[in-house]
Amino acid sequence: MKIAFIGAGSIVFARNLLTDILAFPALRKDATICLEDIDEHRLDLMFNLMSRYKEDYPVELAGVTFEKTMNQEDAITGAKYVISAIQAGGVDAYKVDVDIPFKYGVTQCVGDSLGPGGVFRFLRTAPVFKSIVEQIRDVGYNAGQPAGNALFLNYTNPMAMNTWYCNAVVPDSTVGLCHGVQGTASELRMWTGATPDEFSFLCAGINHMAWFLQLWFKDSTKGPVAAWGDAYPIIREHLADEPEIYKNEKLRVDMMRATGFYMTESSGHLSEYIPYYRKREDLVAKYRGESGFGALEHGEYYRSCSERADEFDDRFEVELTREKLPFKSHPSDEYGSQIINAMETNVPFRFNGNVMNKGQGLITNLPRDCCVEVPIFADYHGLHSQGGIELPTICQALCTSNIMVQKAAVEGALTLNKEKIYHAVLLDPNTASVCSPEEVRAMVDELFAVEAQWLPQFG
Repeated sequence: MKIAFIGAGSIVFARNLLTDILAFPALRKDATICLEDIDEHRLDLMFNLMSRYKEDYPVELAGVTFEKTMNQEDAITGAKYVISAIQAGGVDAYKVDVDIPFKYGVTQCVGDSLGPGGVFRFLRTAPVFKSIVEQIRDVGYNAGQPAGNALFLNYTNPMAMNTWYCNAVVPDSTVGLCHGVQGTASELRMWTGATPDEFSFLCAGINHMAWFLQLWFKDSTKGPVAAWGDAYPIIREHLADEPEIYKNEKLRVDMMRATGFYMTESSGHLSEYIPYYRKREDLVAKYRGESGFGALEHGEYYRSCSERADEFDDRFEVELTREKLPFKSHPSDEYGSQIINAMETNVPFRFNGNVMNKGQGLITNLPRDCCVEVPIFADYHGLHSQGGIELPTICQALCTSNIMVQKAAVEGALTLNKEKIYHAVLLDPNTASVCSPEEVRAMVDELFAVEAQWLPQFG
């Protein structure tokens, strides 16, 4: 089995996912893990770390071979699983995504998934992803066969646009993976006061706007036959009695009170997907949390990324001087390794992933063939998505407002049509709350001009 990691220089993320994979005995029996990146220094750091990991645990990792390359096609050739964690254009392009919209009054806390920042990050990523899925089709595992082909596991934002685009270029090639569902579920379980065995949920929608449609709690103090009940009343009671427990999620809790349902993604992210909060400073001040994305500050994630870039390198140099690296025997909550393990061992694994709403069959009241985030099972036979889900009208409407941005952006990327990209940003709820159509056009034109070096496909 060969696994290719594209963007292995994404140091912290790659290390976590790779050690997750190696936590499964079945995945280290006879495996080649090929690391690829266009940044040679970062690639060498990761390769040296994983080589050291094998040296420290020669028995456990005897069946694992690590390779490195700066040639993407070589990495993908023969790979059964391809993982992506890239950032096209790096922090230089990201700064443009944040700074230019700000000139027009558009503030973005993160700016990587929707709005002008998300759309232009997607446009930079699209050519790379096109080459990845085409290479998977042409030289990946079982290439040319009608079934049993390699799977692309995408971790790169904007998740919905990237996954939609990849599956438009090569159908059924890609699943998008995020940690918003499992992270939020843990938060809700904590607010409920439940153990993992006492808590269950159904979550569906789109990436970064998936809704916890059902939250169940079982009181184990009532014995092994205790019935499941609705956890939402318990959560609402706890939030009313202890407002300090959601001090960094004031905006997300406010949206739960407005809609009736809690949703995935932090308050900072969420503030960009809706028109209600970022348009006035008094609203930002009212719903501002204490730190990080919860603080809602413009450019918060860009600042974090730019400040930590050198810190990661230094941390890895120190790591390599340790007498022995710790061995991870249990994977993290990230889905990727558990999906691969399920597909290799036929032990089913349930997760929430991003796939296409084929025939409008997965979420029945969201647009046909858009990208949705739904429960999925993985096993030998691949991925099996849960269908027949209907969102409440308010959840449907808010998701659809984001889907139309994604749809216009994907169409613009597929046809290299700048007018479609203008339409995508014009439809963005946060942008529309502060900009006129004429201002949006000026902003999009300026973004195209300044980012031309990263968008050669648009001439």
